[in-house]
Amino acid sequence: MSVDTPTISIIIPVYNGMATLPRCLTAVFASTYPAFECIVVDDGSRDASPETAVQHGARVVRLPDGPHGPAYARNEGARVATGALLYFVDADVVIYPDTLAHIAAAFHARPDIDALFGSYDELPGDGGFLSQYRNLQHHFVHQQGMEDASTFWSGCGAIRRQVFLAAGGFDSKRYPRPSIEDIDLGYRLRATGSRIWLHKALQVKHLKRWSFRGMLRTDVFDRAIPWTRLIVSAQNLPDDLNLGQSQRISAFLVCLLLLGLALTSWLPGVLLLPLHVLLFLLLVDGWRWEPRPTHFRLSRAAAARLALVLLAAGALAAWWSLPVVLLMLALTAVGAAAGALFSGLSPALRPLLFAMMLVPPGVGFAALLVALPWWVSLPLLGLTAAVIALNPRFYRFFLRQRGLAFALATIPLQMLYYLYSVISFVAVTGHHHWHHTVKPKFAESLE
Repeated sequence: MSVDTPTISIIIPVYNGMATLPRCLTAVFASTYPAFECIVVDDGSRDASPETAVQHGARVVRLPDGPHGPAYARNEGARVATGALLYFVDADVVIYPDTLAHIAAAFHARPDIDALFGSYDELPGDGGFLSQYRNLQHHFVHQQGMEDASTFWSGCGAIRRQVFLAAGGFDSKRYPRPSIEDIDLGYRLRATGSRIWLHKALQVKHLKRWSFRGMLRTDVFDRAIPWTRLIVSAQNLPDDLNLGQSQRISAFLVCLLLLGLALTSWLPGVLLLPLHVLLFLLLVDGWRWEPRPTHFRLSRAAAARLALVLLAAGALAAWWSLPVVLLMLALTAVGAAAGALFSGLSPALRPLLFAMMLVPPGVGFAALLVALPWWVSLPLLGLTAAVIALNPRFYRFFLRQRGLAFALATIPLQMLYYLYSVISFVAVTGHHHWHHTVKPKFAESLE
């Protein structure tokens, strides 16, 4: 192939990926770019992923005794690749017909770069609230990041093959499960003088369906903790992507807000505030967003959680004699039942059902703030407003993309993200300081 059309080796690690792999491969082979090979690295799947890859025309590399983790799988794919450019794509990602052409054109136009990566697009494949929130959050962060990047992303990232091999690939020993192996690679590339471009026009669709438990596990154990270890070991805190100054200040303010809630939790009504936030999140999560709310549906487990929160909030409101809050909780229950029964019948009913469900908890929350002493309500509102004011583009983005209710629901989720990020950072840095500073000095004093 000519210099203008270098062969691109698409490397897709997969482990039990039948839920999304067929759509991923269909999109790959619909590419308009002529010079590419598709390598699917099967990491010990128990489903039909390798057979499906063969049927689509991909070259399959089977790894015995898997799973070894995506870092190892990508390295094995790179080892057998023949293209001058390696393009890493996850099995739950759908590329566009012109994606490969964009990558080739980018490397041709920018001979100074060694790697590039893009972002998810604004239309996630799953309509659930958490899936929409996570993917839109990722899209926003990457679109706001510095183009001269200090990291790498393997969900949609390309790199010159010789540069990748010279860097030693992904660190599969340090990251045996999905984690920050791509960030680690990016840091190592930059340390050796390589240039990485955040190509904001390069966007792909993400099909993953997120759950709350999966979000916490990924963010804490697969992201926050190993990323903090990487930062501590490198003794450097980049001001890019998720590590900007406003995010650090926001995390500190969230800690102050939660401390205030804890110190005033003995006051009547205070515990109802987080319960109302949780209630709002459960209701928003029941709607499908495509991109606007289309219908309301709750699984049995979700309905049980919603009923439990309503009962707990109702019991506390009755105990503290808060009739307005009790009335709003009752109206919320009626709205949820109506949404479950009628949201799929007529599109004309959806705005009314949406309002019936979400306005009452908002009114109840406002009534609680009015009932509480001013020295409780004002600091809580002030800290929340400060977090929003520090990140205005973030919340305006969600408001523009999905509307007011969706944007409001992202506020507590983003605060939760700040909270466990802070906890992880403090825990890891404290552990590092103890083992590398305090403990050695203590041992020396005993000698």
